[in-house]
Amino acid sequence: MLKTGASRPEIFDNIPMESTPESVKCIAIKLPWDLQDRILTFPFLHAISEVYTKAEIHFITPKKEIQVLNLLPFKAFYHEFDEDEISSFLDAYRYAANAKIYNADIFISLTNSFADACLGLGLRAKKRVGFSDNWKSLVLTHKVSRPVGHHVVEDYLMLFEVIVGHAVSKKLKVVSRDLQKMWDDETPYIAINLAPLRDLTIEQEWIDLCHFFEGQKIVFFSSEEQVKIQMVVEPFLELLPKKNTYVNFTYHDYIELGRMLAFARGTITYAGPGGALSAYVGTSTLALYESEDPSKTGPFYFLSDVAVIGVNNPTMVNSTSDTKVMKDRKTFNMSEVFAKASEFFKL
Repeated sequence: MLKTGASRPEIFDNIPMESTPESVKCIAIKLPWDLQDRILTFPFLHAISEVYTKAEIHFITPKKEIQVLNLLPFKAFYHEFDEDEISSFLDAYRYAANAKIYNADIFISLTNSFADACLGLGLRAKKRVGFSDNWKSLVLTHKVSRPVGHHVVEDYLMLFEVIVGHAVSKKLKVVSRDLQKMWDDETPYIAINLAPLRDLTIEQEWIDLCHFFEGQKIVFFSSEEQVKIQMVVEPFLELLPKKNTYVNFTYHDYIELGRMLAFARGTITYAGPGGALSAYVGTSTLALYESEDPSKTGPFYFLSDVAVIGVNNPTMVNSTSDTKVMKDRKTFNMSEVFAKASEFFKL
């Protein structure tokens, strides 16, 4: 969130954003491709929907993993695109010409892409808002410099202030729509994310962790599309101590995953979209960070409680920037993870 005393983001023109919320009828928002980044836009999207209650909201969104948007508690229209479909000015113009988004009052780009910013021109939006650098400054009417070192949610909330004229409440915490249980069984369970998979094996760390639990129901989850995991999950389950009950949960879409996570007593996951989704559906989430920096990507703007453990620090992580490359890493101390989970989930 914007820090107390922070200066207003610089606006590079004199066009005021003084439109009353009631006068705004149509808002188009370009969402990021990366799933974790997309989920981390949700606090911003909640805030926009609460201000512009009369407006149609249109998401220009990746087709991949689009179901995650169905967890939002407000109505919106989805306009899909495939990877690399919008990679140039001409692509953006072509896409906007064919999109059924009419009379856009505000266009918002939540990415760093020049082509994405050009969508606002193609939609002929009166106000075009986004992060400024290089050529984007030519096609946006209202822009801010994306700061270095902020949490990505804070970046989006800077755009909110430019659009609305005031900052979001510092108490902002959002949660998904109400979800139904996956199972009638009332047995409490802990959810553990098996992804990501390294070297065609499930992490030995999860086996080590399960040895500390006793009498617990543990649901291991992964996507049916993660074929490699499904190939090794049965042998993995055979290695686990018999003093717990284990479930292999394969989800088909993010609604199913959200329903399962929403009723877990807690989720344990490596850093990534699984932690963000768990926090968004309101479940206590214990996230293990190896290379990402939780001060930039942690799921802290959702209603649930979140705890973070670093690979070298059981309390917090001191990490480098994420290179998006699966690298060898040191092993987490699973006795510390167990101790934190026991305290955090009140086992």
